[in-house]
Amino acid sequence: MPERRTIPVPDRDTAAYWAALADGRFVVQHCPRCDHWTWPARPLCSGCRGDELDWVEPSGTGEVYSWVVTHQPYAPDLVDEVPYTIVLVRLDEQADILVPGRYRSEGEVHQGLRVRAVPERVTDDVGVLSWAALTEEGVVR
Repeated sequence: MPERRTIPVPDRDTAAYWAALADGRFVVQHCPRCDHWTWPARPLCSGCRGDELDWVEPSGTGEVYSWVVTHQPYAPDLVDEVPYTIVLVRLDEQADILVPGRYRSEGEVHQGLRVRAVPERVTDDVGVLSWAALTEEGVVR
């Protein structure tokens, strides 16, 4: 596989997210004032507009809400990867949070498929998020 050149560029609001993924952790902003989870990252809570957001590890599980199978390699390092599937996952913590990531399991994707977050290191400071299917016992397959 060619060297990965498609690397997310962290900004002020997202740097902690990308760094956590590089460390093997999946984090989402959480507001201690109203108990709301905020995605994507931003400076204010999407629930109460408070500015005291913390980066917290959710359960890391959810269900597939939607997906797309990509057949076009949009970057040179993706030529050998197509086709690949990108899923939108509804987190268990909050119904209106849909987090994208690459689907890494064998088998067909369907709405409602139970998945677990799988952080993947790209560089020392940046990781990416993938999702893996769960068995009925809650084990990644």
